[in-house]
Amino acid sequence: MRYSENDAYIIQRGGRKSSNRRRGGARKSAGILISVLLLLTAAICLLVVFLPRVGGSKSVGASASTAIGGKTYYFLCTAETEDRTQCAVAAKSAMDRGGAGYVYNDGKYKIVAAVYNKESDVKTLVTVNADSFYFSLNLHGGNYASGDKAVIEYLTGEWFSVVSAASTELDRGNITESAAEYAVSSAVGKLRGLAENAKSTKLKSAVLSCEYNPPQSQTVLSYIRYVNVQFVVSVISALS
Repeated sequence: MRYSENDAYIIQRGGRKSSNRRRGGARKSAGILISVLLLLTAAICLLVVFLPRVGGSKSVGASASTAIGGKTYYFLCTAETEDRTQCAVAAKSAMDRGGAGYVYNDGKYKIVAAVYNKESDVKTLVTVNADSFYFSLNLHGGNYASGDKAVIEYLTGEWFSVVSAASTELDRGNITESAAEYAVSSAVGKLRGLAENAKSTKLKSAVLSCEYNPPQSQTVLSYIRYVNVQFVVSVISALS
């Protein structure tokens, strides 16, 4: 059965008096409904104003630190000794053959020729270089501030690729010494620039303590490999 607006008055009893009461009740109900709607509107306005602020504060806190994965590096060595004099001789010999000649001391002097980010690469080189061996170091992952994250990601990504490629292509004769030096010095400059904004004082000091300043006594190839090893070891030590 369908009801119209007039039907509501027909079913009431008491003539015009009943009709007036009904109109008064309707007006009262409408007033209550309007009041409720106004309160809801005010509440919605308050939520619109304050919720973005609450959400914004959470997003700032979340971006304050970011998790990044760890990385393992593999160091090809040409000699190991506990004698400082023998260490100097072995390092010079490695540099003369184009190796880094970097001395890593973990209780024994290890003469590092180069660093790689793939174990398969260093294993292959060990098989063709007599008396050589390798060891690995881990760059620990974790939560880092945005400035630190930028340094670590550049070092382990583009920077490492540029420096490694420069030494490899120079060794193969595919690029000139000047081109290799320019590529590496530019990458080092960018890395040091990122380090200026690092939050970690240890990380910042680790990067800024290293630079590209080749000595006259060392070949370009040897020095590029030295720089590659030096920066990686320095940053790993700072984050350990």
